[in-house]
Amino acid sequence: MIRILLPLAMIAALFFGPMFSEESRGELSGKTVAIVTGEHFIGNTVDCVREMKAPIGEDCESTGELNDSTLVGDILSWSALLAAVAAVLGVPGLLPFLGRMTSIVTVGSGVAMLGSLGLFMTTMIGSEPGLGAVQWGAYLTAGLALLTVISGLSGMRGR
Repeated sequence: MIRILLPLAMIAALFFGPMFSEESRGELSGKTVAIVTGEHFIGNTVDCVREMKAPIGEDCESTGELNDSTLVGDILSWSALLAAVAAVLGVPGLLPFLGRMTSIVTVGSGVAMLGSLGLFMTTMIGSEPGLGAVQWGAYLTAGLALLTVISGLSGMRGR
């Protein structure tokens, strides 16, 4: 059951959680801070899934830019899709003879999300706001990805 809930929680934390903040200078009041959520990166993919369309093609690719590139958004979108596949495959994985096969996909989705968040963090290091602008949503998603890997590994052991 946990191999179903953790990938879904990973997607929810990525979509709703604040990923980073940007500071700008207002004309009258001075400094303003804008919080950017994960919807910036995976919003189009989630919209395509909600509309029951295959999340492949130009309509569903990420438009979220970071350092004038959509690479981070594309990688995060593919990782979220793999997590959704892991959650869906986790349902028949509750059967004893399929549990270990679905655990492999669960481990893969957790590792893919950890890798994509690593790319996000290294891209933030190279940006103007720096690593200090990263918010708690990115850390929560990374923690859930690590728990997903651990859950998948324990499923391969037969638990």
